[in-house]
Amino acid sequence: MSVTTSAPVNEQNAFQYFLLERRGPVLDAWINRPEARNALSFPVDHEWEKVLDLAEADPEVHVVTLRGKGPVFSAGHDLKEVAEGYVNRDPSKGTDWENRRPSLPRSWYFPKTIIAGVHGYVGPAAQRMLAPIDLILAAKGTRFSFEQARMGSGDPGGNILAFQLPMRVIKQMWLMGGWFDADTAMQMHYVQRVTAPEDLDEEVNKWADSAAGLDPLQVAVYKEGIRRIYEIKGLLGVIGIGNKSSGHVSSQDREFFQTLLDSGMKEALKLRQTAVDASVTEVR
Repeated sequence: MSVTTSAPVNEQNAFQYFLLERRGPVLDAWINRPEARNALSFPVDHEWEKVLDLAEADPEVHVVTLRGKGPVFSAGHDLKEVAEGYVNRDPSKGTDWENRRPSLPRSWYFPKTIIAGVHGYVGPAAQRMLAPIDLILAAKGTRFSFEQARMGSGDPGGNILAFQLPMRVIKQMWLMGGWFDADTAMQMHYVQRVTAPEDLDEEVNKWADSAAGLDPLQVAVYKEGIRRIYEIKGLLGVIGIGNKSSGHVSSQDREFFQTLLDSGMKEALKLRQTAVDASVTEVR
């Protein structure tokens, strides 16, 4: 993977959902499912882990960036992937979630700097993906959302966001199906910089190039120390909370997924919007 030009790295052909490009010590990665609004699925998650494995194994890579191709960073989880399981499963029976051991994502243990540039829309699962990322830059107008909660959704327990967002912001997100924009995210230090959409790539590259100049061994030491601080504070315990989640079980949620299976995503989103319109007025 030691490619030092701006050409795509040789390993990019091994990826279905990511586009990779090497710029000297920086490995740029884009979620490349614009036709699906970069929806995250289990195969996408697996490929993201493979990207990090490649980057960690290459001593010439000092920084990884993460962005999304198309009009949004990511709509969140690929609902088509989970719809049938949620519609057909018996809520009285146990789930795989209940048997999971508490664990943090691969990116949490990545020893090099990861910088994300987000734009357009960041759905719930995408926020989980971003939670362990070191630095986040956002295009102005980006919407960080958990509006699916207005149709019913899984238990938000077990989320690193509990250490990153104020308690009442989390409550607004999950109790009201709320969202916040990039400027609000900046005020909460959830992102490090807000920039014009057309300047996002340039800003991400600038930050990545700057971070790449640091000694990678020193960065690894710093990151390990930060990880230990938050794990001692109880981060692993927070991750374990979600193990007893009952998942998507509300009647509205089941109706959403059934509509998705029967009539497609567009009709399902219309149904969700009806629920949003009928709910409380949004407060940003």
